[in-house]
Amino acid sequence: NYGILIPSIKKETNRRGNFMKKKFTGMLVLASTLALAACSNNTNSETIATTKYGNVTREEFVNAMKETVGEQTLQRLVLTKVLEGSVEDSKKLKEDAEQEVAKLVAQYGGENGMLAALKQSGIASVDAYRQTIYLNKLMTAAVKKAAAFTDEDIKKYYDEWEPQIKVQHILIAAKATASDEEKAAAKAKAEELIQKLKDGADFSELAKENSADTGTASKGGEIGPFKRSDMVKEFSEASYNLKNVGDITETPVETQFGYHIIKMLDKGEKKPFDEVKSQMEEEMLQAKLKDSAYLHQTMVDLLKGADVKISDESLQNALKNFLDAADSTTTSSK
Repeated sequence: NYGILIPSIKKETNRRGNFMKKKFTGMLVLASTLALAACSNNTNSETIATTKYGNVTREEFVNAMKETVGEQTLQRLVLTKVLEGSVEDSKKLKEDAEQEVAKLVAQYGGENGMLAALKQSGIASVDAYRQTIYLNKLMTAAVKKAAAFTDEDIKKYYDEWEPQIKVQHILIAAKATASDEEKAAAKAKAEELIQKLKDGADFSELAKENSADTGTASKGGEIGPFKRSDMVKEFSEASYNLKNVGDITETPVETQFGYHIIKMLDKGEKKPFDEVKSQMEEEMLQAKLKDSAYLHQTMVDLLKGADVKISDESLQNALKNFLDAADSTTTSSK
């Protein structure tokens, strides 16, 4: 599980404890990585715990760690080394990660406050989180370099790109399993509301009184901003087909949820290409980062090109398992 898939806590700083309740996949492995790396710097025969029944040596501890998280730990350490050698400015990325975490530490009133929040998700240290943020940045830089978007690529994406829109809607529920009579009654109710709107009724008030979408009814039926792919096909097409702000669908829009009446609130704006070129490139990059098959394959290509050799016999399968899993994911996605 890549660090890049871990949600950034920057987006949650206004809801202080909330982000820590999320599952930070890979964090515990990273914490073990740091512990294992630290252990290797000391004499193997050193006693690290004593009991009246016998002592625990550092060598025993390291061997136990290797057996439990050794392969995952080595994968992450090797991947970090390879990424550092593959991107242009790993030093700057590391500094950025340190500054990002430093700001969060300050927002939590110091490392103790930050650590208390991290521990709610089983993250052992602020440094473990810092290292994961760094790995996120390394992977982002590596994917951007591998993608190598040209101006033509970005322009093509822009030509097909649509701004997000915002609408109001009223849902008259009718499940797919509803009888023909129930569906006919729901459609008739929607048609009746459309006529009321044509006669001057307030859309927000009708939504509050009639919409079966309880999540939006109290807000007058407002939804968005959203992009076309965010909604079911029928709803998106009907919404995007409304030409002007204030336009309302002339007939009920049927989806798997029932019949909708939709009103355009905000069409969004498609600015000139030169003004949004960097935004388009960033959206293209984020799409690559969310594509697990592409992300896996990019990391695999970097590892294969780095001529990695593992001398510890007990960890010989560390990268083999990683590469096999990556190849399996790629094949499955295809």
